[in-house]
Amino acid sequence: MVHQLGCLWILELRELSLYNFLVKYLTRLPFKGSFANDGPLVQTSLGKIIGFYRSSFEGRVFSAFEGIPYARPPVGDLRFEPPQPALPWNEVLNANTQHICKQDETPFMPLGNPGSEDCLYLNVYVPKAKLSEHDNYDVIVNIHGGGFMIGASSFAGPRYFMDRDVIYVNLNYRLGILGFLSTEDDIVPGNNGLKDQQLALNWVQTHIKQFGGNPKSVTLMGSSAGAASVHYHYFSPKSKGLFHRGISQSGTVLMPWAVQKGALQKTKKLALSLNCQGSDTRTIIKCLKAIPVDEIINKTKDFNDLGLIPLVPSFAPVVEVESKFPFLTKHPYKQLEDGEVYDIPWLTWITKDEGIFMVMYLINILDQVENYWDEWSDYLFDYKYVCPEASKKEISGKIKSFYFKNEKITQDNVKSLIKALTDRFFTVGFETTIQMQAKVTNSHVYAAVYGYNKSDSIGKTMGIELDGVPHGADAFIMHDMSMPVISKMQLSDSDILMKNVLIDFVTSFANNGKPQSGEVDWKPITSNHPKYLLINDFNDTTMTEIPKSSPTEFWTSLNFLENNRAERLREEL
Repeated sequence: MVHQLGCLWILELRELSLYNFLVKYLTRLPFKGSFANDGPLVQTSLGKIIGFYRSSFEGRVFSAFEGIPYARPPVGDLRFEPPQPALPWNEVLNANTQHICKQDETPFMPLGNPGSEDCLYLNVYVPKAKLSEHDNYDVIVNIHGGGFMIGASSFAGPRYFMDRDVIYVNLNYRLGILGFLSTEDDIVPGNNGLKDQQLALNWVQTHIKQFGGNPKSVTLMGSSAGAASVHYHYFSPKSKGLFHRGISQSGTVLMPWAVQKGALQKTKKLALSLNCQGSDTRTIIKCLKAIPVDEIINKTKDFNDLGLIPLVPSFAPVVEVESKFPFLTKHPYKQLEDGEVYDIPWLTWITKDEGIFMVMYLINILDQVENYWDEWSDYLFDYKYVCPEASKKEISGKIKSFYFKNEKITQDNVKSLIKALTDRFFTVGFETTIQMQAKVTNSHVYAAVYGYNKSDSIGKTMGIELDGVPHGADAFIMHDMSMPVISKMQLSDSDILMKNVLIDFVTSFANNGKPQSGEVDWKPITSNHPKYLLINDFNDTTMTEIPKSSPTEFWTSLNFLENNRAERLREEL
């Protein structure tokens, strides 16, 4: 047996690099403790879990556990209900399968997998082969993006982070209709997707020690809707103590797409389309629970006002009106005004040209955007539910005057459209939030604008040339993403250097609450001098003041019924 194995090693050494040889064979050797014949083994209070071995970006062997249930499958009577903790198992759980929550795919972000309702699983990655619960690694928990409508834990893979001494966890949560439907009462209050995340954080507190993680050093991290989700946990009392630092990439609770408008109207529209009519919400939800899940998901596009173009999420978090198990009962803007925010360090940034990603959907129909400006504007800029009908035409005119000087919208001034969308959906919420949170917390708030232009981009991959740094440009560099479109993209040498700087920032912040890399002196926001770090390149960063010509003043002047004015919405519409 030994002789045969030795011959096999000699033969395969001719085909493998030394590193690949070591990964393929030495990681299979039996070790005592938590390093088993078939993979790393962990004993938890729920049962035994066996994982497998993978290779990091720089060639480090790490342990992977994919597909650990943290909740019972939210199917049947549990559909539209708060998540229930996973039940124990008797056999050894073979954790080698990724999961995807049921969702409606979009043209630019195809996953090639329709997913399943049974999807509340998380993945744990440990930066070594032989595990020990005495290691006490800092823990980073990532919440994937996708506008609360699409996505999966594979949106934010672990390989780049496994070159550092951290444990990395990513997770799935219910999306779209299944995760964020609300009847605006105690039947389905809403926010089940956020409650899924909260239960996953409870799982981490209970079990991460067995993987070698420190439950007292958990950093919650996310991009886009994942970033807004991270920020939401600062405002939910039940999340307090479940994490100790937060990182929000291109998303805060005060960005307009992060709060769902017209939730009850959407629920009634969905019910009517599926023949679930009833005089009360209890009857409607009972009917919806019995509908095949594919029929529900197929109705998602009915809520995109421009057909296949999902610029903003149709279903997203809400302020819960009535709830036995509330996640959020008071608007975060009001909580910030009142200083009711979890007082722990927060690191956040946006990209320089966030709106490029949205313009990718519009670039081939700019003539229609121009011709139907007044009719489409409330959808393009997400104010359909937050201003009186009589004011909409006046507002569309003000936006066109401010950004386009009343000129026609064409390819020649598409940068103005990118700027308008960037400001409305990201810049205003970003600038407002960082300044408000810095004023009411003792913990540091660090902010940045990411301006590194990656050599390759999702737009270029799809044949769409738009100059700038789009939404997600930072995430594409920081994570290996298991998506057909992204898999075509490669990291250049400069991309790798930029990746290293970003991961320096994240892992140092996860360790001590201060983002550090080389000689970069990233200072926190102060109320007197609100400055952010401008990241132009891996070797080009400067502290920059928020400009006085900020677009916040213009958008605030439109008096949308949102943020501190949200409670007036039902009365005035």
